[in-house]
Amino acid sequence: MSRRRKIAIGVSMLIAYLLQLSLFPELKILGVQPDLMLVIAIIVAIQDGPVEGCLVGFIGGLAFDLTGSQIVGVGAFSKAATAFLVGIFKDLFVTYTVLLPVFLVFFGGLVEQLLYHGGLAVLGSTGAVPLSPKYLFAVAFYDSLMVFVLFPVLRKFRGSEYSEYLGAIRP
Repeated sequence: MSRRRKIAIGVSMLIAYLLQLSLFPELKILGVQPDLMLVIAIIVAIQDGPVEGCLVGFIGGLAFDLTGSQIVGVGAFSKAATAFLVGIFKDLFVTYTVLLPVFLVFFGGLVEQLLYHGGLAVLGSTGAVPLSPKYLFAVAFYDSLMVFVLFPVLRKFRGSEYSEYLGAIRP
């Protein structure tokens, strides 16, 4: 991954973090807000691979765990595991369509919520939002809408390792 790509992902994560804490609590639809860190982690997993997506998911999840009131580490685990699974799962598709990232983020949103609430339940936390099919699908749908904004932005800064290599050997 190029240095430019790492900076773009870092800046995207910082902006997403600030938006998630300030603006998006006011933009709830059906009582839910999108999880921008999860969407970024899944997009990175789709574009760069499962390990990179897992790392972005872990960092983003840990940032929210440290500012939230839930058990620290559950969000980091659920986002990292989800991004890793989606990064592996995307390789099962033979053809790549425009809607594949939307489907993968929707699927990832469902998986992440199940992992997150399951982790909280295993650790004995009672402060989580009650899990219902309506809540699950609302979160996953809202997350998938964010793909239309975030996917093109992160794809623009993807570049290629080959062009970076050529730039390094030119005088």
